[in-house]
Amino acid sequence: MSNSVRNKVPLLLILICSILIGREESCFALSQEKVILTTHNLYPYGSYPTEDRQKMIADETFKGVAVDRVRCVFKKMDIPLEIQVVPWRRAQRLVQQGLAEGFFAASQKDSRDEYAVKSAVIADQKWNWYLLKGNPLSPEDQSFKESATVGGFLGANMLEWMKEHNYNVTTTPKDTEGLLKMLLAGRVDAVMANNYVMQALLEKHEAEDRVKIYLNMNKPLSVYFSKKFVKSQPMFIDNFNNLIPECSL
Repeated sequence: MSNSVRNKVPLLLILICSILIGREESCFALSQEKVILTTHNLYPYGSYPTEDRQKMIADETFKGVAVDRVRCVFKKMDIPLEIQVVPWRRAQRLVQQGLAEGFFAASQKDSRDEYAVKSAVIADQKWNWYLLKGNPLSPEDQSFKESATVGGFLGANMLEWMKEHNYNVTTTPKDTEGLLKMLLAGRVDAVMANNYVMQALLEKHEAEDRVKIYLNMNKPLSVYFSKKFVKSQPMFIDNFNNLIPECSL
C-alpha cells in the first residue's frame, strides 16, 4: 500500500455512502487523503513555462492538455490530487514501487499492463519517424531496419518498440530534445518521437525545413493506475473514465 493511501474505508461503507448521497466519487474521496500521480515535464501534455521554475510537486504553472484533463476529472470526483514531476523512467518506477498510484500520459505497453491498469484515452499521440532531408533512407523501405541507425529517449515506449522489432538503436538520450540535437548533428539517421513534442522542438530550434517526417503509428495516451490501487478502490477506474468526456478541451 502506498504512503499516500491511508484511512481506508471498507468497500461496504463506500457502497452504503453512495446509496445515501448518490455520488460514488464523493464517497471515494472520503476513503483517502490524496492520490499521487507522476508525470514528466513534456509539452504539450504537461510542462512548466520556463526551465528555471520547475518543481517536483506540480503547482498551478504546470499545465498542458493531459494534466489539465486529469486535474479536471479529479476535481469532479472531489478527490485531492498531487502530481509529481520527475524523469519519465522514474515516474513509472515510483508506481511499480508503490510510492504513487499512477503515471501519465502513457501509451499501452505489455510490461506496464503487468502492474497497472490503463484508463480511457486522455490525449492523442502519433509516433513519427524524423530524418534529415538529405538522408536517402526511408522507413518505408524494407532495408531501413538493417541499414539505419535510430534513436529514442530513455523510458519511452517507442524506444522499447524499436528494440523489440530489431531496429539498430544507437542512441538513447534522456528526452526528445536530446534526440533532435543528435539528429541535427548527424549522429543518427532517424529518431522516433511524439508528433506534438517534436513539432514544438522543431519550431524552437528553427529546424522545420531540415527534416522529413514519416508516420509510424497512432498511440493514444492514458493514465496508468497501479493494480494495487485499483483493487483497493474498485469503483474508481469506471468513475474516472466516465468523467473524461466532460473534461474534453
